[in-house]
Amino acid sequence: RIEVHARRNPSIIAVSKDMEKQLISLGAPENKVFLNPCGVDLEKFSGADPAKAPPAFVAAGRFTDKKAPHLTILAFHKVWQKCPQAKLVMMGEGPLWEACKQLTGALGMEGSVELLGKCSQEQIASIMRSSRAFVQHSLRPTNGDSEGTPVAILEAGAAGLPVVSTRHAGIKDTVIDGQTGFLVDERDVEGMAKRMMQLCEDPILAGELGKAARERIKVNYSMERSSNNLIKIIQESIHG
Repeated sequence: RIEVHARRNPSIIAVSKDMEKQLISLGAPENKVFLNPCGVDLEKFSGADPAKAPPAFVAAGRFTDKKAPHLTILAFHKVWQKCPQAKLVMMGEGPLWEACKQLTGALGMEGSVELLGKCSQEQIASIMRSSRAFVQHSLRPTNGDSEGTPVAILEAGAAGLPVVSTRHAGIKDTVIDGQTGFLVDERDVEGMAKRMMQLCEDPILAGELGKAARERIKVNYSMERSSNNLIKIIQESIHG
């Protein structure tokens, strides 16, 4: 349990609604927990045009259990079998990188899946601008680890990309299923592939979802909004 000394007026920041609920369930006083997701740079991440982009999917993040990059690859494999011109670019590094590299080769997709390793924010933003959609298959592994609100998903939405992801942690707060992207259950590889294929076949839909995603991030997840909320939280904590 979490013990909070009331006289010190501490504030606990949660970056997703799921995290907020978990903190309160662990004993944090409800009036001391503040929801404030990370903000995103709306100028740096902008300019994507999914309706005109080729059927290229992008993923960015650590190659770890909770991000399950191997399941993203398996979902893409189903898309690639029906749409051989489709591409998947994955940026990031981590303990599962080599396994994913080997899986890509075993599935015969060396020419269709690129694992770029660590990339700068500028590189990520550039690749997002030329993509059809962002994909990430986050889940809760057996060790109980979980996402907060993944920054890469916020960046993809800000860029103007629809997101295909899972009903996991703060992703549910960020992506509105059917409006700014699509959500599937954790480990539903078939469902993820189906939604990716839908965007592969319908660039106009991808464009519409991407525009809505950009607007949602602009209104709810800007860097300015997050910073202003943080200042208010600090001020309230200082003054009690």
